[in-house]
Amino acid sequence: MSGNGDGSGVRSVERALTIIELLGEHQALGLEELHYLTALPKATVSRMLATLQEQGWTYRGLSDRRYRLCARRLFGDGQLRFKRQMVESAAPLLLELSERTGLVADLSCFDGQRLEVMESAIPQVLRKRYPNNCQIVGHHASLFHSAMGRACLGELAPHEVQRLAEYAHVGDDAMLRAIEDETQRGFARRTEGHWEYPVRLPFLIRAIALPVHTQGRLVGSIALHWPLDQAPVERVLGLHLGSLTTTVGQVQQALA
Repeated sequence: MSGNGDGSGVRSVERALTIIELLGEHQALGLEELHYLTALPKATVSRMLATLQEQGWTYRGLSDRRYRLCARRLFGDGQLRFKRQMVESAAPLLLELSERTGLVADLSCFDGQRLEVMESAIPQVLRKRYPNNCQIVGHHASLFHSAMGRACLGELAPHEVQRLAEYAHVGDDAMLRAIEDETQRGFARRTEGHWEYPVRLPFLIRAIALPVHTQGRLVGSIALHWPLDQAPVERVLGLHLGSLTTTVGQVQQALA
């Protein structure tokens, strides 16, 4: 009896280690991909993933539903570890913000040069409008046209904004003045009529964003975005800017 039990336990450990090794190699994998790569029944893989998630080994993306190793299980790459920590700390707060406002809540990470979309929470009321093949997580957003990018630019010194403008071949002085004005008003908004991601949604959007800091350092931003036909920016500001501000504060506290 005990021998069979021990054998079963060893097989479970071996399967768990195989999944961990695959996630370490590929960064992010979905259930179907892990089922194929491990040659295990899908139900078995699902159970193993649930256990690994409960034990703090894996994180499942809100947007793409793919599995990744948690920040504290990563070694070597400090920047990647910080990004994962940022996502894991912010995810439950993004979900709460998204469901409370009925808008999409996005998290970005800014490395001083580029802005990467790290996570996106889509509320239940909007999920039918967002196709699965239009995920923005993992893509780099335009610093000068996305609300998240402009929120970060508003925190930088003028010479840094100018450096980034030259790097991005942006010479529109009116745009730079608009970014300064938004900073003074306390929020950033996207450039309407310009799409800021490599993938496109089947409809136009509006967005507002605020910067995120930790230990006095700018690390990214959080945005609310929604279909353009749903509401004007002014209405969303009046209804939800307070909620966005609260969530940013909570994320900053969690990161600290």
